[in-house]
Amino acid sequence: MNTRALLKTAPNILKGAPFRSLQTTSAASEKGFLSTFFERKVETQSGAHSSKLAKKERITEIQGHYVKPDSIDKYLKTQENLISYINSQKDVLHGECLGNFSVLIGDQDQFVHIWRYEGGYQAIDENLKFIETDKDYNLIMKDLKPLLRSRESEYFLQFNFWPEVALRDPNHIYELRSYHLKPGTMVEWGNYWAKAIKLRDYQHTEAYMGLFAQIGELYNVKHIWCYESLEARQEAREVVWQHTQDQWQEIVARTVPLIRRMSSRVLKPLPVSPTQ
Repeated sequence: MNTRALLKTAPNILKGAPFRSLQTTSAASEKGFLSTFFERKVETQSGAHSSKLAKKERITEIQGHYVKPDSIDKYLKTQENLISYINSQKDVLHGECLGNFSVLIGDQDQFVHIWRYEGGYQAIDENLKFIETDKDYNLIMKDLKPLLRSRESEYFLQFNFWPEVALRDPNHIYELRSYHLKPGTMVEWGNYWAKAIKLRDYQHTEAYMGLFAQIGELYNVKHIWCYESLEARQEAREVVWQHTQDQWQEIVARTVPLIRRMSSRVLKPLPVSPTQ
């Protein structure tokens, strides 16, 4: 059959039953079974996360300092001077130090400093204006900067379902767990972890701080836990699984799919740290 004849008879052929299965299927069928099975619904957000999950007037800053290995002693002395100076300016500067740590397990020669500011971002704006022109502060920073390989600063809001921060004394280690969530899952994460904190209420001394970012890398969550030792940490985690097995297992199963990546560092308080 020549091409012209084929084109002439094509409309009649397409009317035949054998070809009806080739018609366009529904959108759900086109996705296929696997893509439909693994598809997640993104939360419908009716307002900012800060209005649902946190107290907006309280900002927590986590500073990370990566120090040159041959400058550790000088860094510690200079950082102590910086902390003392900031504490002496409480009439001008807003905020308080919640902890100063060296990284025990994780990236070595790294130090973590945690500050909390009352008064929201307005308080931070006022602090930034002050330190930009304050000569004493900038002299200390001039001594500090050559000792560093790099540094970073992140601002967080505290989850409102975590217990209030209580300073510890003495001799603890702290675990800083970082969770980088999939966009659109923060409220879902918060709902599950509100239940998780209640399950661990009998061990409330472990929960130091729970935070989430709104500036910088978004959907970034920090959980900080306090333990007497690495062995105590292991025992506490086993107790949770044993005493709340079904509930804890469900929370883990529901929250793991929300995570893009996660990491853990173990911190040791510096002598100058207000929490030990």
